[in-house]
Amino acid sequence: MRREISLILVSLILGLCLVGATKIISDTVITVKNKGYIKVKGFAKGKIKSDVALLKIKIKDFNKDLTLCYKNVEETRKELNDIFSNFKIDKINIYPIKLEEKFKINERGYETEEFVGYRLTQDIEIETKDVEGVQELVRNIERMLSKGREVEIVSLKYICTKLDDLKIKMIGKATRNALERAKTVAHEGKFALGPISSVRVGVFQITPLYSTRISDYGINDTQSLWKEIKSVVEVKFFVK
Repeated sequence: MRREISLILVSLILGLCLVGATKIISDTVITVKNKGYIKVKGFAKGKIKSDVALLKIKIKDFNKDLTLCYKNVEETRKELNDIFSNFKIDKINIYPIKLEEKFKINERGYETEEFVGYRLTQDIEIETKDVEGVQELVRNIERMLSKGREVEIVSLKYICTKLDDLKIKMIGKATRNALERAKTVAHEGKFALGPISSVRVGVFQITPLYSTRISDYGINDTQSLWKEIKSVVEVKFFVK
């Protein structure tokens, strides 16, 4: 019996505490709303240069003679190595050769049982900090086509490895820009600007120089050596 009475008393006390806490929170919200706030967007942009280039190459050969097919791929790879030796390359990944058996396709688009040859492919990935010289490397590789070598430039990407630090700086610049805008609004509106209530950081737009493209999901350009980074923040200031 005593235990039941104790539980009832504890429940009543907790209930009173929750009511009190709710009143405090409610009063705080009302106070904030009474003060009011203004919402301002801040902008910042800057020019950045990529510091790493990633080049992906594919060696290919097709032949009915598998031994000859392998030989051609190996010779192509040796020629590529000679070209690589003349450039500043930090890392090379050479992947295993892939083998496919190819069969004749009929007029309906279906594969038949008639064997036509072997297709060998090998991927090579290159990483270099010589972002200025990588275009010359690409041109040298493309010249191999005139020698009958099957080499494909799959992709060339320019990467900025210091984006994380740069993004923090851009948020700071955009926030300062928002503050200057808010000060102008407060001066013209003849009210006092209070402290920051909240900051919402928008997505970053990393585009080629002078591009006007934007995306709700952000853009991260990898095709351009020089890029432009744009930051937008939305800042709420209390109004006194």
